[in-house]
Amino acid sequence: MDDFFKLITPVTYWILILIWSYILFFYIRKTKTIDQSDKLLKLLLIVLSIDAFRTLFESVYFGAWFTSLSKLLPIEIFNYLSQAHIVFIPKILNLITAIIIFTLLIRKWFTAEISTKQKKEELIAEQSKELTEKYNELLLANENAIQNDNYTQMLFNESPIGLALTKLTGELVVVNQAYANIIGYTIEETLKLSYWDITPKKYAKQEELQLDSLNKIGTYGPYEKEYIHKSGKLIPIRLQGKLIKKDNQDFIWSSVEDITDKKDAEILLQEQNEEYLVLNEEYQSQNEELRDVIEKIEKSESRFKALHDASFGGIAIHDKGIILDCNQGLAKISGYSTEELIGMNGLLLIAEHQRDLVLQKILNEYEKPYQSIGIRKNGEEYPIRLEARQIPYQGRNVRVVEFRDITDQIKNEIELKKAKEKAEESDQLKTEFINNMSHEIRTPMNGILGFSDLLNEPNITDSKRQYYNEIIQNSGNQLLRIIDDILEISELGTKQARAQIEELCLNNFLSELFTIFETKAKMNKTPLYLKNDLSDIEITLLTDPYKLNRIVSNILENALKFTDNGSIELGCKLQNNNLLIYVKDTGIGVHPEKQKLIFERFSQEDKEMSQIVGGLGLGLSIANENAKLLGGNITLESEKGKGATFYLSIPYQPVKPKNDKNRNTNNQSLNLNEERHHTILVAEDEEVNFMYLEIILSEFDDNLTIIHAKNGEEAIDICKINDHIDLILMDIKMPGINGIDATKEIRQFRQHVPIIAQTAYTAIQERDEATHAGCNDFISKPIKKEKLLAITNHYLK
Repeated sequence: MDDFFKLITPVTYWILILIWSYILFFYIRKTKTIDQSDKLLKLLLIVLSIDAFRTLFESVYFGAWFTSLSKLLPIEIFNYLSQAHIVFIPKILNLITAIIIFTLLIRKWFTAEISTKQKKEELIAEQSKELTEKYNELLLANENAIQNDNYTQMLFNESPIGLALTKLTGELVVVNQAYANIIGYTIEETLKLSYWDITPKKYAKQEELQLDSLNKIGTYGPYEKEYIHKSGKLIPIRLQGKLIKKDNQDFIWSSVEDITDKKDAEILLQEQNEEYLVLNEEYQSQNEELRDVIEKIEKSESRFKALHDASFGGIAIHDKGIILDCNQGLAKISGYSTEELIGMNGLLLIAEHQRDLVLQKILNEYEKPYQSIGIRKNGEEYPIRLEARQIPYQGRNVRVVEFRDITDQIKNEIELKKAKEKAEESDQLKTEFINNMSHEIRTPMNGILGFSDLLNEPNITDSKRQYYNEIIQNSGNQLLRIIDDILEISELGTKQARAQIEELCLNNFLSELFTIFETKAKMNKTPLYLKNDLSDIEITLLTDPYKLNRIVSNILENALKFTDNGSIELGCKLQNNNLLIYVKDTGIGVHPEKQKLIFERFSQEDKEMSQIVGGLGLGLSIANENAKLLGGNITLESEKGKGATFYLSIPYQPVKPKNDKNRNTNNQSLNLNEERHHTILVAEDEEVNFMYLEIILSEFDDNLTIIHAKNGEEAIDICKINDHIDLILMDIKMPGINGIDATKEIRQFRQHVPIIAQTAYTAIQERDEATHAGCNDFISKPIKKEKLLAITNHYLK
């Protein structure tokens, strides 16, 4: 603090030097320009000039003194100025100045005063009458000022909104009755509290943000919090305010509204903020009575206007509907100017069909908040909240009413209602999905468990055993499809899935799909047709084969489910540089208003029909999400009872055919008879899974050596001591060191041995992680015999 005053003291003196330099220059200039006849005034200016010179000299002397003492100037200056004979100079200058001024006053002042006294007496005589009349006018103006001041205080006390003036430290300076009512204290008790006494500690961080806003931009809020009531309970409130100046001191002017009713009714109230304008211009009066009275009138009018416009809504004072006064807030809400509003019938601000209701409230002196419909100057109707009080005004009982535009609040209520309905609908869909999923899973599980028990019967025939095995395999495949659907929709929902672009021969793709689904169609007694409009040059393109298969398969499954009569057609063609694959059926069709619904998760158009044909309601949702990943979309043309046509449109990226004589085709058989002598390491922690792999691999080569590692650590150790391992089947999920970490470790010393990752998960992220670790390929559980033999032949041929 001492350092602060060492710095501020010289700064203060140098500011005084600038000010007194200007004053001295002003006095000298005025002395030269003043009329010679006004000797008294000229003498006064000379005296003031001498005194200004003395003060300027002292300011320069002591400014240099303290500036040097503060080390802003060399300390030698201070040492020089502090010498006794130098210190004596300003003192003797003071004495000389006093003698000169005293001499001028004695010799010149009284002579000039006598000459001007006579003129003043004449002026006094002439102005006496004017002053008497002016004094009477001032008395009348004083009475009006007192009346306006009383009205301002009345409006402050009767405001239905809590108003408070606080210091920056939180001390409450002025509050109205509405503010005290909110926290349950009297006004006297409230003024003994501070803002922090009624604010719960949990709002400390929020208050810091609001104070920061107040310091930066001069305003805070509106925001919602709670006050501590006298009873101890928490009262929800909404407040806002701004920084104002009063008597050259900073205060916070706040408007506080009790929103308990809104919270209890679960209403999200959005209030319109209106700039809070306070005009408090203070004028320095001199010793003249006229200036004192004028300043009092101006301050009273300014105070009245500031309080009147301080509300953050519209306020009007009316007598039997006729508006006597209003604030800028009402003008802003209604679209009228304040001049147009004053004298208007207030019912004209209410929509015509609501006027009788509002009039009844006025006549009954109703004082609780209620909603109505307002009408703006341009004819636009809007929802409003009205609250009124009866108050005395200029000797009569009138009504003050607050208008609040609640358009945003109504919109929020509608949106909240829609969100609630959507959440309830989603909840219902999820419940139905869970119930349906339970049924869909239990059905194949029942087949698997039931027929597995029947296989244990001692006298079962070979034909029945084969039949039971087929049922178990079909049920297992059905259960696997259900699990795949659930996992895939979860992956799509997390936005982690992405397309893996590869070359695809569309003819082979459609032929394989047709072969698979033709069998199902024959079982369903529904003819399936394939129509391909592409030429041989156009059949190869870049896309994700797996996702394209999932899309078309789901659409075909859907067509088979809902087509009992007629036929199904699968086809493709080019359209506007896009590949268009379509599935057309003659089934039950879809209502136009339900066509968007069937692409949503867990959604089915006809729940009764869905219970008959089965399914989780995920197929079309999975197809639609995968279509978006490929940069395309699915559209539907259908009418109820007239079948449906699903169109899949994806970008067409053709690939020119390559001449590769060594290229394998799907019809090429595996060369399993050539004699091979290989060693395969199988890293698998489940014994049953290892036994299954061992049985299949023994068909690959009778002389094949199979080594079993039960975890990643064993796999690493075996690879270190055995250099003859030709292929590794690596399970990803194993205890201890998992397959990913084991692969990374093996790649440190065995870079060329093929490693095939095997896992029960099919997520692309899992595949990427395995590839990044060093795996050459990927095979998903449950492992198909043909797939395993094909991938083994590929890496060991």
